[in-house]
Amino acid sequence: MQRNPYLEDRDKKNNASANLPVRLNILLGISLTLMIALIVQLAFLTIKQGAYYQSEVNRNDETIEKGNTPRGMFYDSTGRVIAGNKAQAAITFTRGTSVTGLTMRQTAIKLSKLMTVDTKRLSERSKVDFYLASKANNEKISKKITKAHKDDKIALTPDQINNYQVAYVQKHHLADHVDSNAAMIFQRMSGAYTLSTTFIKESDVTNNELAEIGEHLSEFPGIKLGTSWSRQYPEGTEFKSLVGTVTNEATGLPEDRLHTLLAQGYSQNEPVGNSSLEKGYESILKGSSSQTLVTTGSDGQVKSSQIKYNGQAGDNVKLTINAQYQNAVQKILEDNLPAGDVEGAYATVINPYTGGVYAMGGVSRDYATGKKTANPLGNMNAAIVMGSVVKPAVLATAFQKGVISQDNTVLSDQGIKIQGTQEITSYWNKAGTPIPVDAQTALERSSNTYFVQLGMKIGGQTYSPGAPLGLRADAFQTLRNGLGQFGLGTKTGIDIDGETAGYRGPTTGEAQGKYLYESFGQYDSYTTLQLARYVSTIANGGYLVAPHVVGSVLQSQPNSDKQKTVWTASPSVQGQVNLDSGEWDTIKSGMNRVANGSDAWNTGGSDLHKLTPHVYAKTGTAETKTNGHDTFTESMVAYVPGQPMAMALAIPGMNNYLDGTNGKIAAQIIDAYWKYVEAKPDTK
Repeated sequence: MQRNPYLEDRDKKNNASANLPVRLNILLGISLTLMIALIVQLAFLTIKQGAYYQSEVNRNDETIEKGNTPRGMFYDSTGRVIAGNKAQAAITFTRGTSVTGLTMRQTAIKLSKLMTVDTKRLSERSKVDFYLASKANNEKISKKITKAHKDDKIALTPDQINNYQVAYVQKHHLADHVDSNAAMIFQRMSGAYTLSTTFIKESDVTNNELAEIGEHLSEFPGIKLGTSWSRQYPEGTEFKSLVGTVTNEATGLPEDRLHTLLAQGYSQNEPVGNSSLEKGYESILKGSSSQTLVTTGSDGQVKSSQIKYNGQAGDNVKLTINAQYQNAVQKILEDNLPAGDVEGAYATVINPYTGGVYAMGGVSRDYATGKKTANPLGNMNAAIVMGSVVKPAVLATAFQKGVISQDNTVLSDQGIKIQGTQEITSYWNKAGTPIPVDAQTALERSSNTYFVQLGMKIGGQTYSPGAPLGLRADAFQTLRNGLGQFGLGTKTGIDIDGETAGYRGPTTGEAQGKYLYESFGQYDSYTTLQLARYVSTIANGGYLVAPHVVGSVLQSQPNSDKQKTVWTASPSVQGQVNLDSGEWDTIKSGMNRVANGSDAWNTGGSDLHKLTPHVYAKTGTAETKTNGHDTFTESMVAYVPGQPMAMALAIPGMNNYLDGTNGKIAAQIIDAYWKYVEAKPDTK
């Protein structure tokens, strides 16, 4: 019998319906099992680990917040403050652990309505960052970036997105019109790392700003009313160029040391020594920051703070400089500086036995306007052709090389004519007539041709009129080595950055003939500080002592006005000039005659002759070019036998020849020494 198809389909449907309750039961079983597992897990978390998770909710973070302390001061040798600190009101910002760019932006906008800051150093990038710190601006630009790169196969990283955002804002000038005052506040806030304190405004905070911000402090997370310190110079602002400068919130950290200082924990606008001693002794002057234990809750808000360490003010630096004497030397130079093409005047007064510098006065002059500017560091960074002051060193080298003996130092002052060169004569013997002179007379009269002949002998040639120059190949180096043992042509090693070694001219080819001029100081250039070390070597009997201006380091004691000396400078001997006593006597006798002799051609002048106690000296004159004119450098080295006093000075660019300005200035500086540094010894 044939089966009805309709009945077959109906039976299949009935069988499927019969299986449905089985499937539902399986699903219900699985659901019930999962629910039981969830209940068990919740019970475990609530009963067994509930306390742990509650503690996490209430967890506190403890971190150390660092604060600023006063910078160390500079004292002169007598204890006078020459670079101190002036306290002033400031607005500070401490960056919390949960502070975001958006939070800082909102705070900066609110603050900008109550205070103004200097916007000269507002960077274009900070304006862009300020613009993007807005949530709305950031999201808007992000959408544009995402849309532009939707076809990229690799998803953009957060850094790439940020770079594209910055580029987009810059390209479309979207940040050009942001509020500069608010953006500058934002820039300074951004310069602080987590829990460090930086200045929003460290000077010129008005009473109105203090009052307004003080009333609304609770609205400004991390903002506080604080104190900053700026440098003041009780003994005169001239000391600023000597001790150096310190950056402030307007200048920010120096660009050339930015990354190094940031790595050391400095904030972007934290004060730091920027030149001279302030820079060189930064680690000492900075001191140690205060430390406050800050406790923050899970929401990032500060719950409590406790001072753990009050900080330590920077150590103080005591100089060998005598402030009153420094000011006196500075005034003597300024008052006696000639006009015309003169470029300046420099003088260093030093203790030849210790190397301690009593005064380092300097004046730079703009010959176009006549304006004078204090420039004490010109003593160590202005290289000058000094002239005949080097002759004692040349004489010492001649003794050492055995080309002359102390028993017979006589040579003829005469016109020197080497084949292919111009004739050289002494100023007092222009005719070049041969006149026998000994070493002392050659120093007193400053005989150029005497020392040219000595130089030639040192270089392996005895002078013969009209003969070609026939020096040894090492002649230049030999002579320079002789001058170098007195420190001429090398850095002194003074404890101030920025020293120059001077300039040494070429020695080959056509320059070979310059050797003759090198022998009486008319070729290589030196600094005034080098001259001071050089004359100190003569004064102390042959020891090359490094000059220094820092005498000691003092540390303030807690809860006391007293200070503890933690370091004291000691003499640093850099070399020795070996001469026997008779050779030293010859050199010193010649220098005595320069300052006190009665020869008709004496170069010392009446100003030196009048000094008591007597000084020993050597004058110098070098021919130069300044402003297109023929000019001269007048120089001088001098010391007081048996006393801890030696000095050197140089006046470049003078229009008058041998007018005695060097002797006049030197005499006043030496007299001032007895007035301000130590009492004049009884010479009776």
